[in-house]
Amino acid sequence: MGEPFISIIIPALNEEHFLPTLLKSLSMQTSKNFEVIVVDGRSKDKTVEKAKSFETKLPKLSVVVADHANLPYQRNFGAQKATGEWLVFLDADNEMMPYAVDRMEVFIREEKPAFFTSWTRPDSNVLNDTIFALFGNIVLEGSILVKRPFSPGPFTAVSKEIFNRVGGYTDGLQWGEDVDFSNKVKKTGHPFSICREVLYIWSMRRLRKEGKLKFIQQGAKAAFYWILTNKALTNGYEMGGHLYGKRKKKISSSVLKKFSTKLSKLMKEVFE
Repeated sequence: MGEPFISIIIPALNEEHFLPTLLKSLSMQTSKNFEVIVVDGRSKDKTVEKAKSFETKLPKLSVVVADHANLPYQRNFGAQKATGEWLVFLDADNEMMPYAVDRMEVFIREEKPAFFTSWTRPDSNVLNDTIFALFGNIVLEGSILVKRPFSPGPFTAVSKEIFNRVGGYTDGLQWGEDVDFSNKVKKTGHPFSICREVLYIWSMRRLRKEGKLKFIQQGAKAAFYWILTNKALTNGYEMGGHLYGKRKKKISSSVLKKFSTKLSKLMKEVFE
């Protein structure tokens, strides 16, 4: 077999309770033309051990340890190890739909993007979480309308050529690295694209911990700053799964399928 088409890079820090769910979802992909690179930031729990337990389920799995924890630094570290033509950056608390890699391959082949993300859905069937996920998709679409397109940190796909051209993520940023990176790509003249399907499940753990009001305030502040200055706010977020405890109970596959179908229908009616 040749080199994989897609390299999936996952920075992690103390994610023993969340990372296994993501790796399990990747092991169940309908397409196998990808590799997975977990970049640990010197976790103090069993993150590395849990990741390595998937070596038989994910034959193209590499687990590496960076010399320190920092989200953009770990993404760049993983990118240096990647062999695929495309780099896909995922947060460790994500979960991927079983057809995600397959649909990414189709999207890349048919739409020929240089840089893209997709719609998302929440990790529960709670109404407020559903509303937040829907709002997040609308913000994503709106970013194109206001000519401030950005790809959110939980799921960003970019060709390796473009990634190397812009120098990757800016090391050291604590927050806003997704907006900062998107601005770098924008300056190359390559448009931002959205795969208008739900490809990943967005973890609401940070929202649950901080509370909806604080989450909205932080997001609104960052959004206004970004719209007015075309720059990212670069502090205010601490990395690490140890901040959140154990993962919430997984919702049923029937609820998942029903939500994804309804969301896709609604979003296509609005934006296509």
